[in-house]
Amino acid sequence: MTAPGWSPGRKGALALALAAVVAAVVLVVVVVRAQVTAPDPWSAGRIDPPTHSSAEAQRETTPGEGAAEDGPAPLGPSRPITLSIPAIGVRTPVNPIGLDRDGTLAVPQPGPHLDQAAWFENSPTPGQPGPAIIEGHVDSTEGPSVFFELGDVHPGDRIVVRRADGRALTFRVDAVRDFLKSEFPTRLVYGGKDLSQPTLRLITCSDYDPSIRHHVGNEVVFARLVHATNAS
Repeated sequence: MTAPGWSPGRKGALALALAAVVAAVVLVVVVVRAQVTAPDPWSAGRIDPPTHSSAEAQRETTPGEGAAEDGPAPLGPSRPITLSIPAIGVRTPVNPIGLDRDGTLAVPQPGPHLDQAAWFENSPTPGQPGPAIIEGHVDSTEGPSVFFELGDVHPGDRIVVRRADGRALTFRVDAVRDFLKSEFPTRLVYGGKDLSQPTLRLITCSDYDPSIRHHVGNEVVFARLVHATNAS
């Protein structure tokens, strides 16, 4: 006999609800575990390196950093195709991305591009004057993502961007910074003291807070163009 108010349909619904709860707990555990093993974000290097002579640059450079390098002249527009960071073993396609409905920078959504880098198409293309913005997730419910090890990037490391016109651009990391999202310095990241120079910003989330199940920080890598190959 079936108990009053109980039916196979209701039993199945409760089983599905229980399964959903278990799945949600597993997803939270995956994110927490992934964030625990990610390299800790840090702050090092100079965001605005000197752009004058090498001798003056050497005198003004922080101990342990290399002197400023004379980079190539700014290039025309051409969208980025791939990005690699040899120091942390990253090589990823780069997809264009725009603004979200609320006017903020969109992020890669679940699907084939979730774990790939994205270039903010309202920013300069890499090699043009000003900061080109490329973002990527640090992790997701599926585990580590494309910029999971961005916390291990150091000043002096190289970032290589290949563009649609066949050029390969090498950027040198000048600084790495960790900011609270509530205090994100938009003007510093999207601008800078000298918008005439080709620069690059890599952005990902940082500082996962398990109590609210969200990242409360952003890690930003600041780099500048030091070499460009001819178009193929």
